[in-house]
Amino acid sequence: MPLTASSYAVLRYLLPGAVAGVVTFLVSRVAIAPLIDAAVDAEAALEHTAGGGHDHAAELFTRSVQENVGAAVGVIGFGVVMGVLYAVAHTVVANALAARGVTPDPTALALLLAGGMFVTVALVPALKYPANPPGVGLADTVAERTSASLTMTILSVVVGCVALAAAVASVRRVPLWRLTGIAVLGYAAVMGVAGAVLPSFREVPDGFSAETLADFRLYTVLIQAVLWLVIGSVWSSMAARRRAGREPRSVSPEFSAS
Repeated sequence: MPLTASSYAVLRYLLPGAVAGVVTFLVSRVAIAPLIDAAVDAEAALEHTAGGGHDHAAELFTRSVQENVGAAVGVIGFGVVMGVLYAVAHTVVANALAARGVTPDPTALALLLAGGMFVTVALVPALKYPANPPGVGLADTVAERTSASLTMTILSVVVGCVALAAAVASVRRVPLWRLTGIAVLGYAAVMGVAGAVLPSFREVPDGFSAETLADFRLYTVLIQAVLWLVIGSVWSSMAARRRAGREPRSVSPEFSAS
């Protein structure tokens, strides 16, 4: 049965995030799961060495269920949410550019926006508050750490949106590359100040593997990069197919103003 216009619109909003979520889960299952297992084992060993009691009560869900079913639902769900937010952002930016007579290459716009959202949502917050594996971080500071990390993320997104809005508003008056440089430098300056002002936490327990910690943090960021790359790539592919169906002409790979 052919898709209606409304069904296709829903598909466009949901499919990129769903595909990205599946790919991200598969990558994280290979790259992150062994590090989590190592961290859990290290935490248990440290508790045993310190003489702490270990809870042997039966778990509601086994570790296997948590690593497979639970993680899959969480990662794919997160991917769908990020994909919808990306679709909304893409629509707003594309419409704002069109209102100013600017026609960007669909692939360039899709991938640049995905890269920008990766930087603001994942990379910059992770530079200040990197992800921690199980066993790292004090229970007494969970609320404080969560609040600080959320503040950094929200601030990064807001500042990124302001920088993007200012760039779009000036796109007809300022050369593209100069405009990009100004927006990036402005964003970096504000986030640098925020990173210096917000509290820092150094709570890695003695004896915890530095290699496991570094690998976990690195792969967490790389997996976020995979998520946003797939979202941008799928959206770009769908946009190209849709455009080809309406307008078979080739499109210049550069931004142009009419």
